[in-house]
Amino acid sequence: MIALVIILLAVCLGLPLFYAWRIWRLNEPSALSWLLVVTDGCMFVALIMLVGRWDIAGFYVRFALLGLVAAAVIRSFVRHARRPWAPPQFAGFLRTRFPTILSLVAFSAALAYVVSGLLPPARTTDLAFPLRDGRFTIGQGGGVMLLNRHANHEAQRFAADITAIGPAGFRAGGILPRELDSYEIFGKQVVAPCDGSVMSTGDGLPDLPPPEADRENPAGNHVVLLCGGSQVELAHLQRGSIRVSPSDDVRVGDLMGLVGNSGNTTETHLHIHAVDPDTGAGVPITFDGHFPVRNRLYSY
Repeated sequence: MIALVIILLAVCLGLPLFYAWRIWRLNEPSALSWLLVVTDGCMFVALIMLVGRWDIAGFYVRFALLGLVAAAVIRSFVRHARRPWAPPQFAGFLRTRFPTILSLVAFSAALAYVVSGLLPPARTTDLAFPLRDGRFTIGQGGGVMLLNRHANHEAQRFAADITAIGPAGFRAGGILPRELDSYEIFGKQVVAPCDGSVMSTGDGLPDLPPPEADRENPAGNHVVLLCGGSQVELAHLQRGSIRVSPSDDVRVGDLMGLVGNSGNTTETHLHIHAVDPDTGAGVPITFDGHFPVRNRLYSY
């Protein structure tokens, strides 16, 4: 797991820096060639900005990276501003730039796919945000796999995994610390996101040090609420923290428990999803009208 996090950091931080350096050094014979290379690089950087886990790489770091890329584009534009628009031999230009054209098409298609996953479905169930006293961001959320690893699971298709960030914009003190209190979200209050009743609860499972996971008990310590016509599950709670019992009536904001790291989870976060009890299909949710997609920030 730590190797995957290191790869993620290398992609999120290293590739935008590489493209900024590449654009800065561009020396193309024509403005069209320059535009093609720059557009290709910017498409890829935009893709990284959307799919990267910026709660891990640094929520505010991406703005610095975008600033570097923008500065490189401006500097490169000034260098190429007076060059001829079209290359003297257009056929030769197409041959030499064919890999870049293919790359641009691929990145554009991937970007369109990701953007489609940022758009909320036509009909959603609106919930109140289920956490208090912090700055929270969506680690997994959206309608496609590149944004949400739950997207191919029928019941959890529109699930959200929520983390918290500290003042510097990181979700933990370290890459993948084993100490649970190193995570900003650990111990945060989980509150009812709707008026409803408690259908079931589960407690007594240990909070595991990352990246250990309990695959036999996926939800870990959890609460399932009946909210209108949907079942809403709040998972991976802290052992001994659950404050409600089955059949209890709850109101928005009532304390359910505390964020822990129980069940099938590689690090501390709150998992939430809604299901249609009649079909078992996942129900699209919003929090206070906002679709929970990766890197969306909520402050409560």
